[in-house]
Amino acid sequence: MIQMDERKRCPFLNEEKLCKLVNQFGDKVLSKTCTTFPREIKQFGDRTESCLVACCPEVIDMLSRQDEVAFTESLEENQGDVLVQIRSLLMELVADKEYSACKAMMMGFYILLDLYDKETVTSKTIDQYKSHKIRKELSDAIDQMEFSSINTFDENNELFLDLAVNYRKEKLYEGFLEPIARLAEEYSEGYDEDQVYEQLEVFEEKFASYEQLMRNYLVSQLFNNSLHPESDLKDMVALFQWIALEYGVIRHTVLLQWLLAGAEELEYTKVRDAIVIISRMTGYEEDDIFEYLENSFQSLIWDWGYLALLLGNYGLWWAYSLSIGVL
Repeated sequence: MIQMDERKRCPFLNEEKLCKLVNQFGDKVLSKTCTTFPREIKQFGDRTESCLVACCPEVIDMLSRQDEVAFTESLEENQGDVLVQIRSLLMELVADKEYSACKAMMMGFYILLDLYDKETVTSKTIDQYKSHKIRKELSDAIDQMEFSSINTFDENNELFLDLAVNYRKEKLYEGFLEPIARLAEEYSEGYDEDQVYEQLEVFEEKFASYEQLMRNYLVSQLFNNSLHPESDLKDMVALFQWIALEYGVIRHTVLLQWLLAGAEELEYTKVRDAIVIISRMTGYEEDDIFEYLENSFQSLIWDWGYLALLLGNYGLWWAYSLSIGVL
């Protein structure tokens, strides 16, 4: 544990944000956290998994430069574990550019809930969701649904404010959080729905240019955080919900920044900062995630409709742009 300074920064950083300890003594004096960050290592019974966490700006820069998330070893090597198979299925689905990231997450959650309702889950059960026919049926069903962008806006706005409460009290990330939190509070009190609806349409068009970054982020999060040692399928469903919640709040945070800046251009640095800060704010331990979900919602496991409300129909602009060759 390191006590932050009055600016809420590591006290060992110099004005160039470099570590004074490393500069003076070399990196051998660093703590375990400082040595390993942003790497995270998880030890399962039969394997060790290494990953990079999204709360480091350089990790997001790396994801922004990649056409897809790549792995040093095949994920197929541990297919004897049905939970690993489910995770691989979800990652492959979100990585598939045939669907928007939001739609893929909705499809993935439907699959998870369906598997969770079954008495027994086998490789054969999981493999049926690899069928293009079944995926098309799911995709088409979502296309036929009506989504309210205003309702999605309201829900994400309240979630953002709820997550920000303690950080605002402690004045953490104050320069980043406080201006957009005040704007979120104004929206919470009331707004012109027609004006916001028009702004949301413009924002979606601009946010579409970061679709691949957000897709890579989600694939990375699914690998890192949807399966922990000792997890069961119920845990996996809850952790998937948390990833969806993070994504919705990140997107809303970017939206608030964009609105605050005058609703013009959407800079990459704003998107990256939102991912990094929200990832830090939601980087709870597993038990804390479950406690938050149980205290904030009617039950630990959501209905499919709530996740659909949370994510909304974002991705339509991306799908249209892809169809005409703009992206």
